[in-house]
Amino acid sequence: MAIKNFFKSKKNILYIIAFSIVFLACLWAFISASIITTSFKKKIINQTYQNKEANIESLLVTETKDGTKLWELFADKGTYTDSNNIVLLEDIIGNFYDENIVKASFKADKGTYNTTKKEIILYDNVILVYKDGTNISAQRIKYSGKNTDIIAEGDVRIEKPHEAVLIGHKAILDGNYKDFHIEGRTQTQFYM
Repeated sequence: MAIKNFFKSKKNILYIIAFSIVFLACLWAFISASIITTSFKKKIINQTYQNKEANIESLLVTETKDGTKLWELFADKGTYTDSNNIVLLEDIIGNFYDENIVKASFKADKGTYNTTKKEIILYDNVILVYKDGTNISAQRIKYSGKNTDIIAEGDVRIEKPHEAVLIGHKAILDGNYKDFHIEGRTQTQFYM
């Protein structure tokens, strides 16, 4: 009976309505705050573990497959940014291998290594020397993996010892480190 009498009073009904409104407002605020802080925490976590940059000195990078070394490079300095998976390299020397035998060596002032594509791009004073002594200089050399052509571009100069000097804009160097061809306007000098 006391409950029935409680609801007969208009004042008590207003208290119940006011309490319900306050309760629903608090519940809405709690749920909204929970959603906002959850997304905020995710953003903080994502920002914490993404776009990291590492500066490295004396960097050695090697790629192997089935226990066979494909290539290696040493750089005095390197900067890695995980946002693009590229290592920026300075003062680089290295070797390309075929069946664990050095087939070509290279040197460059600068370069990049794409950790996703496993691609090396060398630029600024690039020199590539084959095992037979053939040396190639270019503004830029791109290596995209074993059994793919090596692309040399920009003021390409290929010197075959005691045979010839070839000068051109672009050269395609066979991935087996034996053959090459030069493209565009070329100049050739033969030794006799």
